[in-house]
This record gives sequence, structure tokens and C-alpha cells, in this order.
Amino acid sequence: MHMEEVPNSKVLNCWNQIGIAGDRSCPELKTHIHCQNCPVYSWAGRSLLEREAPQEYIDEWTNLLSKEKSEKSLEVGHRIVSIKTITVGIFRLGQEWLALSAQLIKEVMPISTIHTLPHRSNNIFLGLVSLRGEVQICISLKEFLGIETADGDRQKISPVIYERMVVVEKLGNPWVFPVDEIYGMHRIHPMELGNVPATLSKMPENYTQGLFNWKNQKVSYLDDELLFYALSKKVL
Repeated sequence: MHMEEVPNSKVLNCWNQIGIAGDRSCPELKTHIHCQNCPVYSWAGRSLLEREAPQEYIDEWTNLLSKEKSEKSLEVGHRIVSIKTITVGIFRLGQEWLALSAQLIKEVMPISTIHTLPHRSNNIFLGLVSLRGEVQICISLKEFLGIETADGDRQKISPVIYERMVVVEKLGNPWVFPVDEIYGMHRIHPMELGNVPATLSKMPENYTQGLFNWKNQKVSYLDDELLFYALSKKVL
């Protein structure tokens, strides 16, 4: 099948139907051996960012994340001022605890098989993963941020630690990245955010907009605007 013949439809799921993950009846397997070497599979990876999320999926998460509009009260002088809280998703990469705006987090899923793309996959762009039959770009946020893998004792919040994959979306672009541990949602208000230390802010690529305390841990609240802009330039 030639690239120009690839339609924008569910036929892009052919690897799960007649390919390696299906009944292997696809005649292209004789030429490409594996689906990940087929131009259809590569084209799907490049084009998936152009699709729109199902409306019911958007509605479900819109209703869920709308709960973040709760407010806290702060006494300033003789006045009581209401401050809107920020809902963030907290996760761990290596020995670092990080947070992203909950509005970006669309799903948390078990670790899935990552299918590499010939001549494209690297330390940051890991490849493609299947999410309910649809392919998604998978990146290593740990590698991109230069976070070292944790050695020795792991920072345990609960007795059992599960690695997960987090699905986020920024400006219509979905991203999937594995995390070593995920806590879930947490509410903070802007005044809880502390300044980034000078030694960190002088770094040429600093994606932290503030730090806050959580369960005796320092959590870096990531600047999603800068982070995903830089990722788009690096990966897409």
C-alpha cells in the first residue's frame, strides 16, 4: 500500500486486524516482515496528531476536571480574599516529584508495549503505543528533562508502587510518557508556589515555574507552555 492510498479512517488499525497483532493475512508482511516497518504504520504515527478526540471523551474529562474550580479563602489585612486553587497531577520520574496541570491529563493507563519506528525512535521519542486501538506518540519525559533513574531506595508513598503511562494533551496534541510512580490529583493555590532556586533558574532549559511542598517532598510544578513547545520542536 502506497502512502497516498492511506485513508484517514479506522483502516489505520490494520496492524491489529490483519497485521502482526491480528491474523497476519496482510500481503505487505512478505515485504516489510513487521508492521512497524510498513509505511502505513509510520504514516499513522505522523498523522495521529491531526485527529480530533471523540466528543464524548472530551465531555467526560471536562466534567471531571471542572471540579478544580474550588476556592480557598485568605485573610489579607482585614479582608478575606478568595483564591482559586489549581488542580495538578503529581507523578515521579526517577527521584524527582513533578506536577502538571490536571487540565492536561487525559488518562492514566498501565505500561503498554512501545513500538519503535525505524530511523525515528531515540532516547526521547520512544515510538508509538496503542490506546484502545489508536496509536499515540510515546516520549521519555525523564530523558527530555535530564532526570537520572533512581538507584537504591525508592521514594515510597504507598507500600506498592506501580509504573504507569500518562496521556496528556496540549493544544490538541496528545503525548504519552511513562512514569515511575503516580499519586493522582492534588489542589494547591498560587501562594503555595515557591520560587525556583537561582542555581536551577539559570539553567538554559528550565521547565519549572514553581515549587510546592507535598507529603514532605518538594514538587516541581512544570511550565506546560514551555515544556510542550520545546517537545514539539524536538520530536515532531
